[in-house]
Amino acid sequence: MPIGRLKPSRVLGVERFTDFDEFRANEVLGLGTSTPLNPRDFSVSRAILPLRDGIFVLQRAFARELELEVGTDQGVGLVVPFSFHSISNGREIDNATVSVVRGKVPVKSVERQPNTYLMMRFNSDMRHRGWADYDSGLGFFRSQDAALARLRATILNMFCLASEHGDPRQFDLLSRPVQETLLDCLDATLVPADGLAARRGSFDKQYKLVARLDELAATFGAKPLYSDDLARALGVSVRTLQTATQAVHGGSLHHHLRLKRLWSTRIQLMTGSAGLSVKAAALGNGFWHLGDFAKSYKMTFGEAPSETLARGRRH
Repeated sequence: MPIGRLKPSRVLGVERFTDFDEFRANEVLGLGTSTPLNPRDFSVSRAILPLRDGIFVLQRAFARELELEVGTDQGVGLVVPFSFHSISNGREIDNATVSVVRGKVPVKSVERQPNTYLMMRFNSDMRHRGWADYDSGLGFFRSQDAALARLRATILNMFCLASEHGDPRQFDLLSRPVQETLLDCLDATLVPADGLAARRGSFDKQYKLVARLDELAATFGAKPLYSDDLARALGVSVRTLQTATQAVHGGSLHHHLRLKRLWSTRIQLMTGSAGLSVKAAALGNGFWHLGDFAKSYKMTFGEAPSETLARGRRH
């Protein structure tokens, strides 16, 4: 969905500029000086979304020369391209490159076309997830097409959800599961595959950690499972949990937890409780995008969630 189609809501801020003299740079990743290359063809659209642990700005900018100090004093900043090309500090940055900044870095950039991208700033440095393991600087990460496509789709879905939501309190209940999906997509994009390889001879240790994870997850009942909470309770990093799950099950931590949440939802639906709806069961287990939930549920169990609920009510 183009940014121009997003509508402002009580959750989502939307700004549009057609006059360079009125344009205000967004300071989420630093302020700088922009010189438009085509002043007569100037326009900027941006949507601004605060979430639980950061702020996210989806922007379509203009062809320009840009000079700024990019970065943040705390946390970590990222730029995810949608349609993007620039020459930044003499390096070509294309549509398959995610940028990650720690600390503050001076940047001189030439963007000869209007670029569309997401700027995000997390309050945490996210080192516990295994991203960009360096102290300071600007790093560039190329991702597999599938991972980047999924990341972009998730970003667009969360902005559409915010655009359609009129109640900040209700959206706040979805903020955590929305962010969990985003974090999983970023894990898949930024953590190299070999970065999750277990050390030789460590399988027994990984197996015991996953067993502890499963025991802990069982105590959550129908509550959503979040990777940060589970890792904290187990006294390890999210990256350590990712490595263990990959070693034991051959799949991602997110997939492992998602399957558990699907089973939890199925058990609820099978009870056929009066007043229970598919939507309520899905949201209660942390599924915020109902279309994706329904698709995953049917692929996993061979039937639609509404069919499970109907059968539960008959019995």
